[in-house]
Amino acid sequence: MKVLAIDTSANVASVAICDGRKLICEYTLNSGLTHSETMLSMVESALKSAHLSVDDIDVFACTVGPGSFTGVRIGVSIIKGLAFGKNKPCVGVPTLDALAYNVCDFSGDRIICAVMDARRNQLYNALYTGGTRPVRIKPDALTPAELLAGELAGKSVILVGDGYEPAIKNGITPDGETPYKLRMSSAYSVARAAADIIDGCDDPQSLTDLTMRPTYLRPSQAEREADEKERAAKNK
Repeated sequence: MKVLAIDTSANVASVAICDGRKLICEYTLNSGLTHSETMLSMVESALKSAHLSVDDIDVFACTVGPGSFTGVRIGVSIIKGLAFGKNKPCVGVPTLDALAYNVCDFSGDRIICAVMDARRNQLYNALYTGGTRPVRIKPDALTPAELLAGELAGKSVILVGDGYEPAIKNGITPDGETPYKLRMSSAYSVARAAADIIDGCDDPQSLTDLTMRPTYLRPSQAEREADEKERAAKNK
């Protein structure tokens, strides 16, 4: 089973091609360019490097949030565009689940805390136990960083995600340092998560409707600004 996976939910752009859970190739870019500028060319390069075409891919996967509103929409649109013309299944992977896969193999008895910087001193977060695959013990949440620090106080934690440094600055103390590369988005982890989702599904084609739904956890900036303007107008 050939899987093509991408992650566009944060600043890092990543694409991977796997044969089941075996990595064939992975490209990662952290250049500051927008995903709309880079992702399609990265997909083309990955396919070329693997000597494959879109026709050879059995399953397409992407992260569906939380994360950048624009990034998530770009990723979902690209994967649906690639898959629908070939009538291949798509798998949407929660972004925090994919991050947990980065470190689950060596987390030991530590709780995996996947964190993404949500700005305004808040963190998207979820908690997992590790092993061959992460097992969720807390649902996705948008939490003030200091409140999350209090929740994790006294627990043995491994941190992963681009919220790593904001989490530490706000009092979360990990049990050991996570290497920088493993903190960032990885399409290989997205592919691993997608493979596990497929293994638990009798009808992979149904996963497009079941999983390809963006998760935002809060209104977009445009929606927040519109709400603030409306409240300000009412208070005049």
